[in-house]
Amino acid sequence: MTLWIAFKLFLAVYILWNLIVAILVIHEFGHLIAMKKLGIVPDKVVIGSRRIFNLRMTKVNFEIGLVPLWGYVASKSYEHAPPDKRAIVAAAGPLMSIVTGLAFLGINHIHPFWIISLLAKGSFILVVTNLIPLPPLDGWTIVEYFILKAGFKITPIARKVLLGAGFVAIIVMTFLV
Repeated sequence: MTLWIAFKLFLAVYILWNLIVAILVIHEFGHLIAMKKLGIVPDKVVIGSRRIFNLRMTKVNFEIGLVPLWGYVASKSYEHAPPDKRAIVAAAGPLMSIVTGLAFLGINHIHPFWIISLLAKGSFILVVTNLIPLPPLDGWTIVEYFILKAGFKITPIARKVLLGAGFVAIIVMTFLV
């Protein structure tokens, strides 16, 4: 009996891990597509930490880690891109998550299934958390665009302090959830 419970627990963790990876991949592909459309060269797409899988396609490295709590698209040319292009790229991930979350909701309405429901909810949770205006989240990049457009300057030192504070806040929030 305990072996059966262990198997069910393993299966539940395996399914949850794959759902989280799927939601993050969809979100990061939103950023990747926007980068390519805007002429920003992406270098790699990373999902999670402790890399367990690596694949190179179309000059982009794709990495999936053991702990899929975050993801990002790395690009050397992104930081040098104009603020409006960075804001569009930042908004593309949450937009992709909204679209797929709505698609999952629609599918779940027609054919209810708990995995589809989890994908929908997970997509919307990712949108909400990602739009928090803390560096390095997408919400910060979007807010930063409007701050710069309003004529305010963000010094390199202030940017580093904000980035550090953002990382600390994200780590604290990760462990509080």
